[in-house]
Amino acid sequence: MQYEPRTLTICLNKHFTKQEVPIRVLKTFLIPEDFHSRHRAESRTYLYRLAIVKADALNVAPHLHLLPVEELQRCLFICTDTFDINEMKRASKLFEGLHDFRTFMARGSKDPDKMTRRVVNRVEIIEGKPLTSCSYSWPSFMCPSREDYQYYDVYVQASGFLYRQVRRMVASLIAVAQGKVSSSDIKLMLEVPSHRTWIDNIKTVPAHGLYLCEVEYLERDRATFRDSLEGGQ
Repeated sequence: MQYEPRTLTICLNKHFTKQEVPIRVLKTFLIPEDFHSRHRAESRTYLYRLAIVKADALNVAPHLHLLPVEELQRCLFICTDTFDINEMKRASKLFEGLHDFRTFMARGSKDPDKMTRRVVNRVEIIEGKPLTSCSYSWPSFMCPSREDYQYYDVYVQASGFLYRQVRRMVASLIAVAQGKVSSSDIKLMLEVPSHRTWIDNIKTVPAHGLYLCEVEYLERDRATFRDSLEGGQ
C-alpha cells in the first residue's frame, strides 16, 4: 500500500515528537524503486561547530557548565589560550582535492580493504554564531562576557566520506590551531596513508558537534521524485 507523502510527513513527525527525538521531516517524496539515497548522492556537506574561549577569561575551572544551556552537546567547547584560526584555515586547504584518506579513517571500519581515495570539494572555516539569544543563558555572576566566546563553523563537502573521516580531519585542524601539530604533519598523513602515520596526540573530536547539512542529487534523479500519488511535483 502506498501512502500520500504528506501523510507520511505528518505521521513521522508525530512519532518523533512522542519519542522525544529532535528530528523534523519537512517534506516527503515518492521515489523510483531503483533509487538508492546513499549510493546515488552526488555530494554531502557536513558542519562541525566549535566554541573557543580563552582560559584567562575564566575565573573558574573550564567545565562544560560554562557554556549556555542551548549549546550543551551541540558544539565542541575548547578552553585555550592558544588558537591560531589563520593557521587552521591554511591547513584546511591541504584536504581539498583527491587524496587517500586512510590515515583519517578510524580503525573501527568493518572493511579493512575499503577504497580510501576520496575527493574533498571544499573545506571552509567561517565565524559562527551562538544558538542562544537569551541573557539568562549567560549568568553574569559566574560567566565571562559572551564576547569572550568565539564560534567557528567548519564545513566539509565531498561525494563521500570514510568512517569518522570528518571528525578526524577537524581534530587535526584543531591540533594545528593549538600548535600541537604542523601543516607539514597533515601533509605527511595525506602523502603516506596508513594508520601508522596518525599522530596519537590528535584526539578525534566527539560526535555531538557534527551535523549533516545537505545531501545533493543530480537533477535527473530529482526530476523523478514525486510529492503525491498523482505524480505532481
